[in-house]
Amino acid sequence: MMQEKVYQTHIANIDELKHRLVQVWAELDHRHIAAAIGQWRRRLNVCDSYVKAQGDILNNICVELTCNPFGYMLNGWPV
Repeated sequence: MMQEKVYQTHIANIDELKHRLVQVWAELDHRHIAAAIGQWRRRLNVCDSYVKAQGDILNNICVELTCNPFGYMLNGWPV
């Protein structure tokens, strides 16, 4: 959305680009930005929960392997 607004007109140099970026940023409805950040946080929380769950599974496997040095089957996992 911001990119489309910045490049509506030709930009000849870096100073014009900086000016245009500041101008477009000031004109943006920041509720859209806050909503996007909120969605991003929810997605990160889901990813974090998934990684923690996978870590618990891997941790349990490591415990099983560590507690079974003689190679017996424990909870269906070959050692």
